[in-house]
Amino acid sequence: MKHFFALLVLALWAGPAQAQSGGAPVGWLKLSADLPLRGRWSMYSEVETRQGNAQLTAQQLGRLGFRLNVSPNLSLTTGYVLAANEFTTRGDIITTPEHRFYQEVAVADATGAIRASHRLRAEERWLRTAPETAFRFATRLRYQLRLVVPLRAGGLLPVGGMFLVAGNEVFAGLGQREGQSFLEENRASAGLGYRLSHRATLEMAYLHQTQAAGAAGASLARNAVQLSVAVATPARHALVRR
Repeated sequence: MKHFFALLVLALWAGPAQAQSGGAPVGWLKLSADLPLRGRWSMYSEVETRQGNAQLTAQQLGRLGFRLNVSPNLSLTTGYVLAANEFTTRGDIITTPEHRFYQEVAVADATGAIRASHRLRAEERWLRTAPETAFRFATRLRYQLRLVVPLRAGGLLPVGGMFLVAGNEVFAGLGQREGQSFLEENRASAGLGYRLSHRATLEMAYLHQTQAAGAAGASLARNAVQLSVAVATPARHALVRR
């Protein structure tokens, strides 16, 4: 596990050499809920708003998925995402829709002193670069490693307890790349969390995002402060499986 921490620190502080700075941090707000249905099934919902800057666009996103909890440590999820992407063109703000279907597998260990989650997600996306253009189909894979460390002695996290959180997510584009990099995006984050209740947690994290701009490896970078509120049943999965 200590090797994972080393990888996360490197990912957070070391961006691509040709990355252009994103300036002052912007704000991201995320609300999510994982609520039980029948048997081993639960429903996952998420809304998120991401402030943009001069380099990277703003985005509003809604997600709805159905999750099969195969075991306490393994889950399978499929669902739909509707996103609104905002672009600035010649001084005008243009909003275009994006539709996604996704499938994911998540392996979580919420029992130890260091609580870890691995998530692999596949996405089928329909995007527009402008309102008058046709939708373009694209696919990608996303892998996320997320670690939670309770600050209470013994690894306990009661209501009112605080914890450290760190994570890294890599995005890989599939299919025809048209001169773009295979690894198209990376998001590294670290922050502090607070357990509001048996089912809810609050997190504030610093996030560093880089996006590849082409085959030459040049990229754009953005810093963000992300505030997240999550509700989940069983409660322990609210910590590691986002």
